[in-house]
Amino acid sequence: MKKFWKLSNKLLLSSFFCCVLLAQPSLSETKDIWQQSKNIKPTENKENLEIQNKIELPPTTIGNIPKTELQISSINQSAIEKQDREVIFGIYDPKTTNIPINFWRNVPSNVFDNLGSEMFKSDNSLSTNELIKKIFFSKTNLSNLDDKGLGYLNFASSYLAKSKNTKLIDSVIDQNDLLLNNEKLLDFLVSSNFSSYQIDKACKYAVNLGAEIKNYELQKIKIFCLVKAKENKKALANLELIREGGFKDEFFIQKINYLLGMLLSRPGEPKTDTLINIHLSSLTDPEFNPSFSVFQGDVNKTRYFFNSPFVTKSLITNKDNKTEKKEFSTDEDFSLIQFLEEGSNLGNFSVDKIYSIYKKIIFGIDDLLLPQEVYLKYHPVKGRALLYQSVLLTRDQEARLKLINLLRSNYQKNKLSDLGDKIYFSFISSIDSKYLSKETLSEIADYAKKLKKNPSALETNNKLLHQSDAVFLLIDKSSNSKHKKILENFGDLVSDKKYEVNVKDIAFINLLAQNKIDLPGSLKKFVSTDEIYIPNKIYNMLDKKENDKATLELLLLAKNLQTDKEYVRNFLVITKILDRLGFDSIKKDFVKSEFFLI
Repeated sequence: MKKFWKLSNKLLLSSFFCCVLLAQPSLSETKDIWQQSKNIKPTENKENLEIQNKIELPPTTIGNIPKTELQISSINQSAIEKQDREVIFGIYDPKTTNIPINFWRNVPSNVFDNLGSEMFKSDNSLSTNELIKKIFFSKTNLSNLDDKGLGYLNFASSYLAKSKNTKLIDSVIDQNDLLLNNEKLLDFLVSSNFSSYQIDKACKYAVNLGAEIKNYELQKIKIFCLVKAKENKKALANLELIREGGFKDEFFIQKINYLLGMLLSRPGEPKTDTLINIHLSSLTDPEFNPSFSVFQGDVNKTRYFFNSPFVTKSLITNKDNKTEKKEFSTDEDFSLIQFLEEGSNLGNFSVDKIYSIYKKIIFGIDDLLLPQEVYLKYHPVKGRALLYQSVLLTRDQEARLKLINLLRSNYQKNKLSDLGDKIYFSFISSIDSKYLSKETLSEIADYAKKLKKNPSALETNNKLLHQSDAVFLLIDKSSNSKHKKILENFGDLVSDKKYEVNVKDIAFINLLAQNKIDLPGSLKKFVSTDEIYIPNKIYNMLDKKENDKATLELLLLAKNLQTDKEYVRNFLVITKILDRLGFDSIKKDFVKSEFFLI
């Protein structure tokens, strides 16, 4: 009976499940996942297409794909704007220079290459460099140039490398990061900053060196900088790359391996043949202290020495494992001091430190009583130290003045005039003025003005007409009667045959006449009556409104101005072309730099 009931229950349950399956046929349907994916694929593509295209668009500032070639209508608008964004290069406002931002759009890139080979084959005059600077660093749109501005940037970079104007270079690079692809410019930036012991700044530029630059000394600095920045993988990759190109320098490789902490690597022996090797030797051996003679005879090494810890190390000595200040008594010590004097003469070493060194040199009482008679028997440095100490000890004003003049004369004979002047004027100020001549008092006053003068300010010279304050009649609307009086004074000097007019004076006089400024009668005879004609080639360019081409020809004209036999005529031609171009502010800068000492 029990078996019967169990069997009945099983049949009942089976019947129930069969009914459910018949009522819901979809539950038993086989899933076709391939067909399902086909159905949803178009939807997924449509939703993700915009994102996909955003990712694939190249993150460049110079767009290579015109809008008409982009067939996908769903591209995000900001991506298009980024692709077509203008690339502006320069530091001077076009409103100031009057050079339109799209001024160079019709000039082929090879024209800038040809211009560079012509303009930089020899040194340019100050006024030519001023023209190049104001014209090529006026803000311009590189996007419209046929090569996206590469030729233009190469010209600008070559100019900066040639000029070595660090103030201008810093100003340009601070506002533009597009110049760091020129080998000459990078070489200058890396080498000058490294030799000035501005290692971080040198590394900022060194890491931009491309593998195509085969200057191994620069590549070594780049690899060192990558190690310094703890980018070890990049450093090793770059090292391997130049080794494949033929680089062989076991010393450098050993030092880099040591700095990277390679297993079994050793610091090795120091080397002083190049600046980077000296620097690596000092990093891998804290006790490394080469002789000062290693740094002599090489401008970069000398600059490095005076900005590095080595200059301080040279003034101390080790005795019985104790560091002490050096005593100066041997010829080698005096040669070191002479090297330090040379550094001080160039402004690389403090004059106060020279004073301290002089005081450490020991003299007998007889030397100090008769310094003028015995100083010549010593090494020149020791002789100067004796005169210096004697000045400090002498109380008699007249005797002191003689020693001061003798000390200055000694510096001048040893080609240390700037250092001698610094010491001379620091001492002479303590002498009572009644012992000083009018010439000396005037010299003291001029030196004081020189110290206060802004180095970048214009420096006039009223001994020459074209460098005198009268030039402000041309470049300053607020010029006053004082400037006119100076012009009249030169007229009187010419009339009395006390001043001989030179070629630049004649150019200046003619420019004054063109600007309708009244001239003294004696100067009017230098005014040319000939009509000033612009060369046909440039005139036709200006007539056709091809101002860009005319500007390039203007630069070539300025390049040859200093050696031109027709200086006056061509100077006036250049100013006339600048007038036709509407470059008023550039013309003023050209005139200032051609006439003034800056």
